Amino acid sequence: MQALVWMGKNDVRVVETSKLKLVEPTDVMIKVTGTTVCGSDMHLLHGVLLQLQQGDNLGHEFCGIVEQVGSAVKNLKPWEQVVNFFVVSCGSSCERTNANSLHEQVYGLRTAGIFGYSLCGGYADGQAEYVHIPFADQNLLKFPESVPDGKGLYLSDVVATSYHTIQDTAVYKDDVVAIWGLGPIGLLAAIFAFRVGASRVIGIDNNFRTSFAEKRFLG
Repeated sequence: MQALVWMGKNDVRVVETSKLKLVEPTDVMIKVTGTTVCGSDMHLLHGVLLQLQQGDNLGHEFCGIVEQVGSAVKNLKPWEQVVNFFVVSCGSSCERTNANSLHEQVYGLRTAGIFGYSLCGGYADGQAEYVHIPFADQNLLKFPESVPDGKGLYLSDVVATSYHTIQDTAVYKDDVVAIWGLGPIGLLAAIFAFRVGASRVIGIDNNFRTSFAEKRFLG
């Protein structure tokens, strides 16, 4: 299969690599039909994260069609359309999906595994033709065939990240909110801020995204 891999600082390539196989009965294999680039992928491109190795498969936002299902998977069937969640959850303990102790030594705690990050479990990711999904019932969400990939992909990371920026910073009714950066995360965070009752949202950026935001929110 073909996959996008990191070959060194500012050097990524599409290469031929082996197609992964199911390992555990809770695994699923999906054929990728849509994937995208996250802003955090730029940290990987520029080689600023520890333990990134030549040949690592990149990307953590993708959707696709279920191709193969492990014997213990309960909620998924072949040919269903699904989108992943970028964090790898086992449903009980985060550390079960990230055996990398270096992450804890560097940051003081160990997060769950994350697709496409060597430091967070070493899971190959979605900028490839096929992806192996562990704990598939926990980490894949079915969505209707009537929803195009370009919209379904938002559920992988962008919607969840934007929503949690508002929840984790505790925005309440009548608050005034400032958002630095008006990319997809910033724009959706503004929408969620208004939905929880913010009286005003101040968007801060210095490029074409500012005018785009003005049209979206000011009509």
